[in-house]
Amino acid sequence: MNILGSSTTVRSTDRSSAVRRYSALFGTDPLHEFPIEDRGLTVDVFPGISVLSGPRAALAELANLRATVFVGSVSEAEAELVAGGWTVVGSLGGGASLLVSDPDGNVLEFVENPGTTK
Repeated sequence: MNILGSSTTVRSTDRSSAVRRYSALFGTDPLHEFPIEDRGLTVDVFPGISVLSGPRAALAELANLRATVFVGSVSEAEAELVAGGWTVVGSLGGGASLLVSDPDGNVLEFVENPGTTK
């Protein structure tokens, strides 16, 4: 598996406040912003941290999500993770996202990113 980078995930029910807080902390606006429409969530990406915001119920479904790992190929990552004892628990949409759980219940999202991350 070719890991290109990673980002810790934090959750917030108040996107505006979270974006202001992390913008002040990092001294920059989000590097990327995008919706996860089928879940009613929004992601704001800062250096090393992704702010996942939305309704409490939607965030509760992802309470064990700890980080996003950027990889060259989701299918390669899935094969290696399953062989290593991880359990596939879904995705955050599209074919380029894979949610997996380790034996302790920690969930990581693996996202296909053919380039480098910022």
